[in-house]
Amino acid sequence: MFGLKENIALQQVLTVSQLTEQIRLVLEDEFIDIHIVGEISNAKIYPSGHWYFSLKDKDSTLPCVSFKNTNQSIKFRLEDGLMVVARGRISVYPPRGAYQMIVHALEPVGIGDWQLAFEQLKTKLDSEGWLAIERKRPLPLLPQNIGVVTSAAGAALRDILSALNRRNRNVSVLISPCRVQGEGAELEIAQAIKDLEQYPDIEVILVARGGGSIEDLWAFNTEAVARAVANCRVPVISGVGHETDITICDLVADKRAPTPTAAAELVARGAEELTAKWSSLYKHLQQGIKEKIFALKHRLLKASPLRSLDNYQHRLQNQRLRILNIQDRLLTTIDRLVTSSRFKLEHSHEKLKSLGPVNVLNRGFSLVRKQNGEIIRQANQCNNGEILEVLLSQGKLIVKVESINNSWEE
Repeated sequence: MFGLKENIALQQVLTVSQLTEQIRLVLEDEFIDIHIVGEISNAKIYPSGHWYFSLKDKDSTLPCVSFKNTNQSIKFRLEDGLMVVARGRISVYPPRGAYQMIVHALEPVGIGDWQLAFEQLKTKLDSEGWLAIERKRPLPLLPQNIGVVTSAAGAALRDILSALNRRNRNVSVLISPCRVQGEGAELEIAQAIKDLEQYPDIEVILVARGGGSIEDLWAFNTEAVARAVANCRVPVISGVGHETDITICDLVADKRAPTPTAAAELVARGAEELTAKWSSLYKHLQQGIKEKIFALKHRLLKASPLRSLDNYQHRLQNQRLRILNIQDRLLTTIDRLVTSSRFKLEHSHEKLKSLGPVNVLNRGFSLVRKQNGEIIRQANQCNNGEILEVLLSQGKLIVKVESINNSWEE
């Protein structure tokens, strides 16, 4: 026991704070500028602006913090599940005796941080309905007062004024100048939009700037500008960058123009459109009048007495031809019936003639009758001594019945 106490007395005894401080010095001196890849989890953004999260892989977890003064340069929004590369240093937090990474920069894996930030904001605004086609407002046809949000020193403003002067000189332009790139530019753009919509005469607002890199155009990909455009009292035309540049401002605006010049032409084209529309309406009106006159003339000709008389004569002529045709058919039918009846009559006459008593008498037969005209068919019709008439084919005989036999054989 005494040996153990002596050995402890010879060793240096450290407090918890002393040990933690030594560990902190070792870690912070060794891991000054490191890059760590991992998946974000437990992401929390505090009202102070500081970000707290962890980086993890399948085996380990590393607590991280990104303070407000450094995370403002990170464009995308912190989300659980994102795979990132974090740059920073290792630090020890003595109260908990835990180490953590102080993150200075984050870069998403597989996609640039600018593009990721763009897609995140686009998804967020779309879920809130700000990108819906249904909320897009029509542009005024002939605006007299136009607001312009752009840099006072940029070429975009000169292009806009030149296009307006060339296409419609009657328009009045109110410019709200602001920075269009750099830190804080998005707040100036949003405020410039809000300032312009306070003027009751403003009918449409152009938000514009010339082309540039994605960094130069980034102010137009921010939530502040997007909400200022979406909540604007009047329709907004976005003419940011070149035709291939698509910004969040373009997606939220009521109308997107590929360039600042094209944006100006969208509002200045109203006069030309109105002229073309009136010309088209005039042509349609002329054609309609011609067609109406032709239709009325046709109806008038149909309703005139002369036309009615012509129609009546035509109908009479048709009826006359129809009657003549019926008459011819009737005469033909009658002639055919008469011929047929005559033939049938002659045939019947010959048939009757051949069956008549004269022909029978001509064949050697005779007709016997009483003096009262009764025809004798049987012998028992007569009496002895009765006087009968015998009709021959030529003349007749008066005979007296001498005897009566009821059969030829007797």
